[in-house]
Amino acid sequence: MKFLSYFVLTICSVCILAISIVALKIFLVQQAFQPEDVPEWTVQELTPYKWELRSVNEPERTTTAWIARPDDLKCDTLIIVGGVEEGENLLAGVGKWKYTGNTILMKQPVHSFLLRHHWKNWSLMDWWGIPEKIREETRHTIGSLDALLNYVQGGKRADPRFTDKVVLAGGSVGAAFPVILTSFAPEKVAGLMIIYGFTNFQQVIQPLLFSQGLIHFDLTENSADFSTKIKITGLRLLSHIFSFFLGNILKYGEMESYLPNIYKTPIHFINGTNDPIVPREAYLPLWENSPQPKSETWVEGGHFNPGSPEDMQRIGKLMYEWADAHGLRSCHIIIQ
Repeated sequence: MKFLSYFVLTICSVCILAISIVALKIFLVQQAFQPEDVPEWTVQELTPYKWELRSVNEPERTTTAWIARPDDLKCDTLIIVGGVEEGENLLAGVGKWKYTGNTILMKQPVHSFLLRHHWKNWSLMDWWGIPEKIREETRHTIGSLDALLNYVQGGKRADPRFTDKVVLAGGSVGAAFPVILTSFAPEKVAGLMIIYGFTNFQQVIQPLLFSQGLIHFDLTENSADFSTKIKITGLRLLSHIFSFFLGNILKYGEMESYLPNIYKTPIHFINGTNDPIVPREAYLPLWENSPQPKSETWVEGGHFNPGSPEDMQRIGKLMYEWADAHGLRSCHIIIQ
């Protein structure tokens, strides 16, 4: 009996210790970014239409930016950070971006991260460290965007291609990066656009995990079979548990933590009226925590599809019209 009591006490102590370690890990990793967290990156122009961005302290970290601009004109600039799937075709044909001004698309550095770190070869410790890995990738994405913003605005050099008016825009999972960076230096950003952006990660992650689980296990949610209902109930419970942990780990990316620090920068939201990925509950905190001047546009349909030319033209037109209305999308002839 005494041994059993000792065994139970040991098990309880181990569980409490494990929970405490996990709780501390989550608490440390979820802290909001500060300006001093932004790492230094550089920009190199490979061609007039393709630039390479590289981390100063970790040169293996690189990403690409593509630029579309009128010839022989000095223009305002729109810098876009898309989701994890967007690439060069967003500017080069598929999107048909034929609007006045410089338009730059920055590819998230997470692409090169995934190539360097193939998850199939990860050890248990690699998986344990994934919250820190994701946070570090986010930090470097902010750093690369910061380098691009500073490069376009000129710094110590006078660049005849760019005015000092720069609009930052982020789409879907790329929306948080412009918001975080703008909150650190709102005077550098003439306008901010959040395209199909979201916060409250738990609200977004849970239905995605649940739907993918149904597909993976070949389950039908409306099934009348008792055993299938038990499986679906278990899957729903697991999706809530995992989304709770992931949502807490990713709290540093919740934009409502940064939006109140933005001042004198117009903010515009574009959302889908029937977006299955971003429910209104995941968007409303953004609107409620955004300072004036702010505005929003609701587009009929679901989530923005970067592979659809029609979506690209429709959203591109809305982005152009808003920036133009705020005097942020003009060009003039370069005076030699």
